[in-house]
Amino acid sequence: MHQDNTPSLEHEILSPLIQRSISFLKEDLAIQVISENIDIILPNKIKLKKNTAMLGTGGNVQVLISMGYDDALLAQVVEAFLEGEAIEEDEREEIQESVSCEVVNTIVGNALKNPLDGTTLSITPPILISEAKSLFKQKSSQIAAATITTEFGEMLVTVVGPKELFSQTFNFKEL
Repeated sequence: MHQDNTPSLEHEILSPLIQRSISFLKEDLAIQVISENIDIILPNKIKLKKNTAMLGTGGNVQVLISMGYDDALLAQVVEAFLEGEAIEEDEREEIQESVSCEVVNTIVGNALKNPLDGTTLSITPPILISEAKSLFKQKSSQIAAATITTEFGEMLVTVVGPKELFSQTFNFKEL
């Protein structure tokens, strides 16, 4: 919270997502994170990873959240999820999609609460976006992104929301 009691996108949305992503990778999946010093960028355009899961939040804080994975990282996440259980090659893609969506759902569900009133945020079911797409910032939107580097590749975490909800200094504006 800032001195005027308005939450900040950096502290109440993206930072908890980054911290929970790091702890989930390290503690739940035993994947080494190379650096926990994560830079946040505000791009006009961002290319999503080939394997990206996305969901939205509802209520008075409406944002889109995506988490994308390099191929090798997603393969390791799936392996950790399956705890070594063998899968048929023809099932691999479907399982990767399912795990990718489950990870974003778990991280967002564990990391976020409504920064305006402390209640639980409602979230949409996750969807998978495959074959790398780009997000473009429109005049009425804001993109914030951070890359987490692991021993198996990168995880890209993005948050997109309406610009009128955010000020240029990362502060939420009251609705």
